[in-house]
Amino acid sequence: MHIRRRGTPRTSHATVAHVLLALFLALVVLPVPAAAAASGPSAWSVRPAGAAADGVRRPAYALDAAPGTRIKDAVLISNLSKLPLSFQVYGTDAYNTPRDGALAYREAGQVQRGVGRWVKLRTNALIVPAGHSAEIPFTLTVPSDATPGAHVGGIVALNNAVEQAGRDAGVDLGIQRAIAVRVQLTVAGPLTPGVTVRDVRLAHRPSGVPFRSGRATLRYTVVNTGNTVVRPTARPRVTGLFGRTLKTFRAARLPVLLPGQSTVMTVAWSDPPPLDFADTSVRVNAKGVPGASAESGSVLLAWATLAALLAALALLALALSRVRRRRRVLRADIP
Repeated sequence: MHIRRRGTPRTSHATVAHVLLALFLALVVLPVPAAAAASGPSAWSVRPAGAAADGVRRPAYALDAAPGTRIKDAVLISNLSKLPLSFQVYGTDAYNTPRDGALAYREAGQVQRGVGRWVKLRTNALIVPAGHSAEIPFTLTVPSDATPGAHVGGIVALNNAVEQAGRDAGVDLGIQRAIAVRVQLTVAGPLTPGVTVRDVRLAHRPSGVPFRSGRATLRYTVVNTGNTVVRPTARPRVTGLFGRTLKTFRAARLPVLLPGQSTVMTVAWSDPPPLDFADTSVRVNAKGVPGASAESGSVLLAWATLAALLAALALLALALSRVRRRRRVLRADIP
């Protein structure tokens, strides 16, 4: 289920209303299983039409083709509600969101460079009566210069109805729901899977209390360097002076990464040592892909702890100096 937020300002000036409407308009389409249904009074489902060769319903479009090939297929939109529903239907490119790597789809008005550009539906707008389904044929034309490997996109059915969702900063908000069915096309040619990790950084936020643990945040970037879809697993680890293990993080299973896409992973560390040298390493693996790793070094330094240690050393040096002075005085007094 996907949400489009629309703001409708309460104003009598049409120009201002249009500006505010543009500012509050956004679409985020997240991946959902094919045949997924939006719930509520305007419920509907979207899935590939027909069935696979074995008679089983297809969960998504998994297509293989050579450059220059034209593929014909269809998408089925079912109105599960008791009212007619109006839809905008379009092909779109998929991408990974930088923040968490989730699979998302581009808006209809955005530039499409892959599957979203190659898919042509017989119609992009339709009304489906209550309790009925509509099948929309489409053609996917693979360019003659298409690069080998995976090209991922989707077919989105956006409900034109706007549902009220409250107010924010004096603006009435509404939502539009959409469902995307994934289209994964593999273009014939050499397949070169690859994954790497970059920009490993450990940010330390020390405590203001001496010898008390602060907090730290580990960030690293995982990149799909090949031309196939991968599902990496990352294993971060931090060692201290003399190779002591300071922290072994739980292995993180990342979302599906598309070719050329990357995601930044963030991991919290609640009890780093107040003073140490940290060697942080991250290793990533994926099925059928050679593993890769990256590391970086940083100083875990809490000024309060360092000040306390320096003060303790200064007191110790002062005490030793006094002991030595007393010994010299005692020796001088001995006849």
